Amino acid sequence: MAEKANKPQVSRGKARIVTFVLLFAFALFFSAYDLLVTYPDTPHTGAGTTVLFTVKKGIGPKTLTKKLQHAGLITSPGKFGLWLKLTDQYTTVNAGEFRLTDTMTPSQIIDALQGKGAHKGIRITVPEGFTLSQIGALLDRFGVVPRDDFRKACFDATLLHQLGIPATSAEGFLFPDTYFFDPNTPANQVITRMHQQFIDKTAGLGLPDGTAQLAIVTLASIVQAEAKIAAEAPIIAGVYTNRMNPEKFPSGRLQADPTVAYGCDPFLPVTPPSCATFKGVLGSKQLTDNENLYNTYKHAGLPPGPICVPGLPAIAAALNPKPVPYFYFVVSKDGRHQFSTTLTEHEAAVRDYRKSSGQ
Repeated sequence: MAEKANKPQVSRGKARIVTFVLLFAFALFFSAYDLLVTYPDTPHTGAGTTVLFTVKKGIGPKTLTKKLQHAGLITSPGKFGLWLKLTDQYTTVNAGEFRLTDTMTPSQIIDALQGKGAHKGIRITVPEGFTLSQIGALLDRFGVVPRDDFRKACFDATLLHQLGIPATSAEGFLFPDTYFFDPNTPANQVITRMHQQFIDKTAGLGLPDGTAQLAIVTLASIVQAEAKIAAEAPIIAGVYTNRMNPEKFPSGRLQADPTVAYGCDPFLPVTPPSCATFKGVLGSKQLTDNENLYNTYKHAGLPPGPICVPGLPAIAAALNPKPVPYFYFVVSKDGRHQFSTTLTEHEAAVRDYRKSSGQ
């Protein structure tokens, strides 16, 4: 009888242990999530004050953390130090002087401290294929320039004329690269610097001037948006060149999805009504909209301007399209394209793609 009486007590004890373990596991998970996911992108509460922060050679992570706290750049040195240790980012910190602001996130602080010398500032990397909208969001996020200020400068006709940009916006003429900017840099200075990088990097390609340059960069931006593999860029440029040849392709329509989507980018001064229902996937409203000037399904030839910032391979491909017999292409699951000469071949390729992808 004594053994039976003790069994319920043992079961309750086990239940308490299991409950404790589960609660501990949940607490551990949420603490880890906060430290590794939420905390790195949480801005420090400050007044936007810029601090000239010095990192001496050989400084240890504990000393660095204490200096950041003393400078008013972080609140919790213990949390910052643990995050730094767990992510192993301290090894990439360089000695030098850096301009930091007291509203930076931990990630932004470390990004800035990864610069290679004095006064490098905030490190910004603009990937190939980014749009002005994406660049503006990036600059705003890292405290370089407010997005609205950047947007206004991108369409500033006076600034564009001064820089010799032959378009109504800076889209396509800011080079995708890694930059170091001071916090709160004026938007016109950011654009000027990124455009100068465009000039310097393309100097050896033999880009023409004026409207001819606009056409090349516009084509390059479409190639950039379509080509996931650099080796295919000249082929895709050749396809679009064929489509703009009235003797080969009477309609002259590029029928490029990325251009239609770009026409719905809210960063643009005006977007057509059909864009109100655009959520990232093009539908019949967008594809049949004549009011979208970037709709290359309805308007022949190139759109009004570039749709992103192209890299050197895409610009080189637009300058020297590969002579190909193709007029169509469809992407496959690995990012490569199936190219076709006739519409019948293309439709078959589309059916094969939809079948393989389960559409």
